[in-house]
Amino acid sequence: MNSTVGFWGEPSSTDWCEQNYEVTYYIAEFFNTISSLCLVFMGTFGSIMHSDGFDYRFSLCFRTITLIGFGSILFHGTLIFPSEHFDGIPMVFFLLILFYSINENKKEKKFGKWFPITLFLWGFIFSVILVLLKGYYENEIMKLVEFYIFQGSFFLMSICVYLHIAAIVIRNLRKEKSIISLMILGTIIFLIGYLGWNIDYHFCTEMSKILNPQLHAWWHVAASYSSYSLLLIVMFDRSKTLEKNPKIKWVCIILPYVGLSEQYLPSKVISESQELLNENYHI
Repeated sequence: MNSTVGFWGEPSSTDWCEQNYEVTYYIAEFFNTISSLCLVFMGTFGSIMHSDGFDYRFSLCFRTITLIGFGSILFHGTLIFPSEHFDGIPMVFFLLILFYSINENKKEKKFGKWFPITLFLWGFIFSVILVLLKGYYENEIMKLVEFYIFQGSFFLMSICVYLHIAAIVIRNLRKEKSIISLMILGTIIFLIGYLGWNIDYHFCTEMSKILNPQLHAWWHVAASYSSYSLLLIVMFDRSKTLEKNPKIKWVCIILPYVGLSEQYLPSKVISESQELLNENYHI
């Protein structure tokens, strides 16, 4: 944290440990901003690789991850308090969509329309509260209140979602070695990243005395990969419930995705139907 002023003026949002405007006059936190592209990439990659054969809820999740990335770029690039919400609010809605997905994972819906409506209203009201607090961004106490309201709520929601996913793995997917590996990998990467987040935030003064390892930037990398991995587990469980024969596949041994049997892909079904119509037409 420092008082260097650049293109966007005096920082008014949460200021992380990276030196402001150290690399360029136009970007407040250069490494935190650039690392946010990992979220954009993972969300876009997930959308492309899972464009066929999956529920729309998962498409929303991937798009929300992408939106988090752009919001994080805006937040860290400017350090203006209102821009902080473009990072935080999409994170809340990502967890709410994921929470809906892990609870409505059967062939028949367990809850009525009230469930998604309630979740949306909860996210909307929570977002309004955060936005209203922006009027007090010059008050340091109110900034801390806003920060810990968000962080505390987000942490509790994250724990709730994670425990639900762990229960799904234990109950439904414990024989799937690829899922167990993905669960372990996602958990370890998240914990390492979250440890770095806390060190960066709470021990900045100590780290400033040595070479800054840019732990918050690495948190972006860890968070994007771990959230993406855990989302794949929910998608795998849903696809297995719908008997779509899902498999965990890898791109370059680094990027996992859920692959479905060709017979369940809409493009395959449409192609086969078209061929059948053509044959009948010729007859």
